[in-house]
Amino acid sequence: MKSIPLKNTSEDSRRILKRAGTITFFTFLSRVLGAVRDLVIAHVFGAGWITDAFVQAFTIPNVLRRLTAEGSMTLAFLPLYTEIREKNDPHTAKKFASKTLGLVLGMTTILTGLGMIFSPQLVFLFAAGFASSPEKFQLTVILTRIMFPYLILVSLVAWSMGILNAEGRFAAPAAAPIFLNVGMIGAAFVISPFLEKPIIGIGVGVLLGGIIQIFLQIPSLIQVGQSITPRNFFNDQHIQRLLRLLGPSLIGVAVYQINIIVLRNIASFLPSGQVTHYYNASRLSELTLGVFAFAITTAAFPELSKHTSDTNWQKIRSTICFTMATTFLVVIPASMGLLFAAEPIVSMLYFHGEYKWSDVQNTALTLQALALSIPAVALVRLKTSVFFSLKDSSTPVKISIISIVVTGILGWWFSQTLEIFGLGLGLVAGTWFQFFLLRLFLLRQPELRKSYIPLRSTLLFLFASGGMSIFIWQFGKFGLWEQGPFLLQNWIVFAGLLVGSTLIYLLLLLLLREDHAVRISIQLKSEMKIFKSKN
Repeated sequence: MKSIPLKNTSEDSRRILKRAGTITFFTFLSRVLGAVRDLVIAHVFGAGWITDAFVQAFTIPNVLRRLTAEGSMTLAFLPLYTEIREKNDPHTAKKFASKTLGLVLGMTTILTGLGMIFSPQLVFLFAAGFASSPEKFQLTVILTRIMFPYLILVSLVAWSMGILNAEGRFAAPAAAPIFLNVGMIGAAFVISPFLEKPIIGIGVGVLLGGIIQIFLQIPSLIQVGQSITPRNFFNDQHIQRLLRLLGPSLIGVAVYQINIIVLRNIASFLPSGQVTHYYNASRLSELTLGVFAFAITTAAFPELSKHTSDTNWQKIRSTICFTMATTFLVVIPASMGLLFAAEPIVSMLYFHGEYKWSDVQNTALTLQALALSIPAVALVRLKTSVFFSLKDSSTPVKISIISIVVTGILGWWFSQTLEIFGLGLGLVAGTWFQFFLLRLFLLRQPELRKSYIPLRSTLLFLFASGGMSIFIWQFGKFGLWEQGPFLLQNWIVFAGLLVGSTLIYLLLLLLLREDHAVRISIQLKSEMKIFKSKN
């Protein structure tokens, strides 16, 4: 097989892959610990009303986190920071970042105070169905108040991420979530056993993990010369520009969070435990998105911002094409894999302790629905990044409003007969609808009407994923999944599913000479040679 020379891989692509590799490594560790965290909670508390209360309480500050942190602040901040640095000087950019820190601290402190005061109202807003059980409702309120200060901590981490990513530093921000999981797991064993209500210990662990996350960022910030002292942000022209970009994005993210509130409220009226089923299924689907798809998009965002600042359309198209193809390389087989192996995965991870077989079946069914949305979620993230790099934050807002209405209506309709599985299907339909609208509106930009979609690669990814899925479907029949992780045969079959499906997929791509797979293979070999020569 004739190989593609490494020099044919652009400098931008190599940079994106290297950065994505760093993010993927730390995110993978974080997700593994996140899975351990969820397994610990499922084992100790099961899928009953106590776990439902924690899930809903943890959702509330996380909704606001996405509003104030990575959902809007990072996307609006990074392109503007990059432009100031490129067109002015690094000192001006650092000064702007310090003023942004003052804005973030002020905004999140006010929101946290209000959230703790009005926790009962927020719990009712997110889970009106809990009101029929006073004990469940009160526990959710207590947990919400305990965990609300996490909003401040995680927003500071997001601010750090914007600066460090713009400066080419990705390790510390990517590693931060690891310590949230460490805090929660540690609290489950060290704090929870000594409390009258053990689940409260997990809430304390959230705060401890958030504090460690912040300390992790400080050395990297010092290395890039960024002050960690907040500055007065009033009457600053750059902050005013940030707020103008932030305004539409805040509205868009707020609308998106309203959609989550609506879906959570619908879920709160479903039979006990289904909130936990949905949460566990979404965590498994987010594993793929967080480890691979979002890692690539995060690594590509600084490059997109730099090229749009220089108005270099050829490089913009090239970066989008490479990012899309590299994302598809992972998310298409991951989506198909989760679709066909949902029951074995959930059985081997969750079927122990208080988690029953009926819980496994419901979680697996919901995971199958969410698996269908994985490519769409990845594409929406990429397309939104393109809009933000172009400093157009209003168009994604308008599209999100429309798609959220579609998601809410379909989620409610499907859930009437299909319960939590129907809720997942509504989210799938709404996400794909959002992607197609984003794609349509991007065509208004003349330079983006030129071809940048990796059509051949996408078709090859689908073909290889189809071959892989046939293997999963047939080989998975050898497992006795009703016996979960307590049967050696299941571990052998499960390991065979993971290793065999991966090898079949990669082998098919290499035999078909898919450009990006071969290119990445060559680059990995080159990096390994460099690593060996240095050691």
